[in-house]
Amino acid sequence: MAAIILKTVILVMGIIMFVITVSSLAKRRMNESFCLAWGIISVAIIVAGCMLHPSQIGEYISNLGLILILIIFFSVVYAAYFVSLKISELEREKQELAINVSLLNEENRRMLECLSELTGRDIRDI
Repeated sequence: MAAIILKTVILVMGIIMFVITVSSLAKRRMNESFCLAWGIISVAIIVAGCMLHPSQIGEYISNLGLILILIIFFSVVYAAYFVSLKISELEREKQELAINVSLLNEENRRMLECLSELTGRDIRDI
């Protein structure tokens, strides 16, 4: 009985991970590289849920131990996903800041040119 429950939980978790990954890509919450990695991991979990047959797991791990292992596994996966989201968010913010700095530098250059035209002095003297 524990084998069927474990197999079902792994399969459902893989499907949920795949759906969350695709929705994160669609909402632009995560980078494409992270989404690709999470997609591959979720497909691997789905395949593992379909192909593995843990027939004697009940002899080695109690039901309570299995629940504890699943909770730890879910926590680790959630933490890794959360870190991936935060890294993607920071990369997106870094790119936006680089664009803003570039625009500010261009605006500063234009202002200095305008100022040099008005004062008749060289830009390097200002």
